[in-house]
Amino acid sequence: MKTVPVLAAAFALSSAIVLHAADGYPNFSWDRVPVYAHVGLGKGLKPNEYRFLAEHYDFIAFTGGAIDREYRSNRKITFERIVTDAAGTIKQHNPNARVLFYLASDFAKPHNKLSNAGIPADGRITVRRNGKKTVEIFNTTKQSTRDWWTGVAAKAVHEYGCDGIFVDGATAFTPGSLYERRLGKSRNAALEKGMFAMLAEAKRKMGEDSIILMNPLHGPRPDETNEEALGWRYLPHVDGAMVDDFDRAANILEKRQSKEYIVGTIRVMTEAAKRGEIVVFKAWPGFTWWSDPELMKQPHSEQYAVSVKNLEFPLACFLIGAEEHCYFCYTWGWLPEYGALDWYPEFDKPLGPPKGSAVRDGWTFRRDFEHASGFVDVEKRVGRINWK
Repeated sequence: MKTVPVLAAAFALSSAIVLHAADGYPNFSWDRVPVYAHVGLGKGLKPNEYRFLAEHYDFIAFTGGAIDREYRSNRKITFERIVTDAAGTIKQHNPNARVLFYLASDFAKPHNKLSNAGIPADGRITVRRNGKKTVEIFNTTKQSTRDWWTGVAAKAVHEYGCDGIFVDGATAFTPGSLYERRLGKSRNAALEKGMFAMLAEAKRKMGEDSIILMNPLHGPRPDETNEEALGWRYLPHVDGAMVDDFDRAANILEKRQSKEYIVGTIRVMTEAAKRGEIVVFKAWPGFTWWSDPELMKQPHSEQYAVSVKNLEFPLACFLIGAEEHCYFCYTWGWLPEYGALDWYPEFDKPLGPPKGSAVRDGWTFRRDFEHASGFVDVEKRVGRINWK
């Protein structure tokens, strides 16, 4: 294959470019690898854990985390109260930090007990997912549902001290989704239209400097056009997205991603960022908390050792495609003990701005930075970073 700049061959996108004001965006610098933390709070972290996050990250999303019997039964233990303390503590140590509040947009999560109490009686639709399992999805066609959900988003910023929301399940009503198959094209399309309206209203209520980061954004599948890649059609309605599946569960051979999909994922990150989007590149260390149960039985130090060993490939892939406001996230799960409170020497090394776009030769990519050079062979799943 001819050696060409990667972006010279980037896919064309017919959807309108939406520019975002970066005033409220997280700090970004090429000085070192730009990083992002995504952490489940459970009943709250320890003071030294909050300090660690504040000292190492300017961009953090807090989720519900582990929920036990006490959490479920005690009205005083609720995510809204815990995240208020978490956001305030982080900002005491790091006033520049931008903190996001986890808010699912497809169905209610149990940790949001205060918020869930306000769901309208007719605000959900029962859908059978598989077998006997059903789920109560939000009826986004209802103004009352949208008013409730956007009210929670507003409280996240104006009462809980966060800077925006991490919207999980934002793509639930994408054409071809499970819900379209269950509810039909017309009804699913109406739900998606309601989702778009809900996101716009949340932005208005939170304020122009707020952040809406949605999940997920994926690379295109072999049978998809680039514009059909999961999440792409949602980018005009948000400030950014998480690519949540890079090399996820690669220890399971049948789940290992193809070289074409990996390249497509990197390209989607690049193109979204060039539109002005925030992009979180969620990389996995070759395993997840559910894909390697034997490793999860071992001490944390052994899990971390595997993560250290496997870092270079995903980090090199990130650097090959990263643009301004791309952030690297590297854990094997969402709980604090799954890597969110670990650190890597590579994150402290000087990087410097890129000297240009990556250059592709077959399935290999190279890109130079002021203080480092990155190389990736996607076919062989090899990455290398030379720090100068």
